[in-house]
Amino acid sequence: MPAMTSKQRVQAAFAHQPVDRIPVMILLGESWLIDREKLSFKQMRELGDLGVDLIVSIYEEIHSDSVTSGLGCWTGVLEALGCPIKNTDVGAPIETKPCITDLEKYVAALDHTKIRACLEESEIIQKIMEQTRRLKKAVGESKYVCGQMQGPFSGASMMVDVKAFMILCAKKSPYIKPLLDYLADFYAELGNMYCENGADIVQTCDPCTSGDMISPRMFDQLVVPSLQRMKSQFKGHDRTMVHICGKAGMRIPMIRDLGFDGYSVDAPVELKDSLEQAGPTLTMMGNIHPIEVLRMGTPEDVYKAAMANARIAGLQGGYIMMPGCDLGGMTPTENIQAMYRASCDHAAQA
Repeated sequence: MPAMTSKQRVQAAFAHQPVDRIPVMILLGESWLIDREKLSFKQMRELGDLGVDLIVSIYEEIHSDSVTSGLGCWTGVLEALGCPIKNTDVGAPIETKPCITDLEKYVAALDHTKIRACLEESEIIQKIMEQTRRLKKAVGESKYVCGQMQGPFSGASMMVDVKAFMILCAKKSPYIKPLLDYLADFYAELGNMYCENGADIVQTCDPCTSGDMISPRMFDQLVVPSLQRMKSQFKGHDRTMVHICGKAGMRIPMIRDLGFDGYSVDAPVELKDSLEQAGPTLTMMGNIHPIEVLRMGTPEDVYKAAMANARIAGLQGGYIMMPGCDLGGMTPTENIQAMYRASCDHAAQA
């Protein structure tokens, strides 16, 4: 079939339509990028172009069919919500401290009408929006621009302290739901701001909802309503996707039924079964092991894993090749490029 642009290729994959080759995307990538370039998130934000030239050139080097905006969005959001943040070290390490010591008192003071103002007053969030606009101008005609953010449950976990939050959930604290409702509104507004500033996709990373951390019942009772509330408020999004780390294959039916377009899964999730569960509306993404294969393996190890996935998925759309999670620091560039090589070779052999 005729060659597609990166944007056309990703659009076709999401629409479950034939592709000239399987698209290759990186979930986030900025932690890997700044580790490679020996920068801190703070230093990247202080670059004159907010790191746009770096992102464009390096994502082109690794043959990603998308670019990601965010400038360490996790830190920006948590800082806007009141968490102390330290992100001045080179590479990915970020020190984050909880900001909620009295959940009852914190919930009583929440004001949903001030969410937009909170985001607009955050210097980091505003720089993220400027970066998004610049990326859209630079490559928006040919590639998807993806905005990154946490999910409500993971955001709440970090604000309270992950262990303490899990205990409160297990004890069915009456203050968990109002906090999750607030964060669902908060992230919905952030997602809308991304799209207002040029993002095509908003990717919500919710690692604390993994099957390794919470039960199916807790997922149904707390996570599903918060994701549903958040997504119901999205405006102007071309596509929406969710990433959940670890054992998250059991979440496929819920993510599909919530109406998300893409679901990025980690290495423990088997691809063939996932594609069958996803059906004709949900596009599966990921599952190439980010550490054992991409970080620690050889380019040929990555090539074999990527080629195996390509043969399972085929060229009919519904699958996007990605690492099973974010790229680890010091992942060899040639290993990342091997996914693209496998994508091209698979298409040539089909």
